Order: sequence, then C-alpha cells, then structure tokens
Amino acid sequence: MSDLCTQVLVGVGEEIERLLHGIAAERSEPTLLDVGCWDGELSARCGAALGAGRMLGVEVYEGPAVEAEAKGLEVARVDLETGRLPWEDASVDVVVCNQVLEHLKNVWLPMTEMYRVLRPGGHAVLSVPNLASLHNRVLLALGRQPTSIRVFGPHVRGYAFGEFRELVGRGGAYEVERALSAGFYPLPARWSKPLSRLWPSAGHTTIVLARKTGGRPPWLEYIEGEVEGGMQTFYG
Repeated sequence: MSDLCTQVLVGVGEEIERLLHGIAAERSEPTLLDVGCWDGELSARCGAALGAGRMLGVEVYEGPAVEAEAKGLEVARVDLETGRLPWEDASVDVVVCNQVLEHLKNVWLPMTEMYRVLRPGGHAVLSVPNLASLHNRVLLALGRQPTSIRVFGPHVRGYAFGEFRELVGRGGAYEVERALSAGFYPLPARWSKPLSRLWPSAGHTTIVLARKTGGRPPWLEYIEGEVEGGMQTFYG
C-alpha cells in the first residue's frame, strides 16, 4: 500500500474518532460494535474516543480476530453475507462499519443486522470508498478503471457519495446527521483535509453518521427477495 493510501486510511480513522467524540456524552460507558474490526487497532481507538464500557467486534479471519481479542474486544467470527450477528436486539449503543460494505455483494443482510442490534436512538458510523471521488472521475474521463472498484481488486460494489447517503437513510430507518468525506487522493494530508471539507462529494472516502429512528429496516425487502421493477433485487 502506498504512503498516500495509508495517509487516507489514517485520515478516515481520525474522522471516525472525531465523530465518536462528538456523541460520547450521550450515554455512560456505551457498548461499541465494530463490524469488520480486523486486528482491533482502530476499534480500540474508537472505544477510547467514545468512552466505551464494552467493545464488540466482527471479524471473519482468525488471525486478526485473535489480535483484536487481545486488545479487549469480544469478537464474533461471522461471514457478514450469510451469517447473523450473535447479539440481542437493541443491545448496542454505537455501530462502526469502516471500509467493509464495498467488499460485500449481499449488503442487505449486514445492514439489517447492524440495525437490529442497535438500540433506538443509537448511532451508526459507516464508511466506504467514494466511487465519485475526484481521482476516480479523472480516471473515468481518461478511459481508465476507477481505483475503488478494480476488475482484479477486492471491492465488488461502488458507492458514490450521494448514493451511499441515500442507502443509509433509505426508508427513514436512520436519520442521517452528518455526511462527510476524508482524504483527497492523491494529495497529501495537509491539502486533503481542507479540500474534502470544501467538496465532500469528491473526497476519497464517504463517512456517514446516522441515528436509528425505529421502524422496519428497508433492506429486508432485498433479503426476502422481493421483485422491484421486474428484476430480482436480492443478490446472494
């Protein structure tokens, strides 16, 4: 991974921590769930920013899951595209899902499960690479493949800034409180921060802070395989 890419990911983590600082006072010692926690490094920083009393994680790979457990997380080994989260309804105060949903063909199940375990009024912080980032727009204009969804890369879904915000806020199940971006690849951090704030829809990574409002999660219709516009909408 290039130094510039690493800088972007560091910036994403910092923005998520800043958002968590902003909601930390809402509940004493909240429960934090990091979906796709990897080795727990960012999870631990998020927990500190939030003042979490309990930290949960989801990680499918055993090696990183063990490392995350060593950092104090309770880690469930779950395939997000096929498995259910092992926690009860409304048992979590804050959910973080950072740089995960672009790797999943079936996003409807994890979106529904994260919503299920989150308490009413709780927050979700979700992030994905921005398909409409400025550098991706330039690549497309030159007839090149955007980096956020390469043919031989790990990402299987692409989300433009507005599309991802709409996905999270779909059906009113979440109230989107903030939609921002982090990074302005390939510029270094000192230029990226002001530009991503000035022009968030062209930033490298989209970050959405949303509050659970209640009601039936709208992504269930895709899990149940309902047909929309004459086409099957569930892709398993």
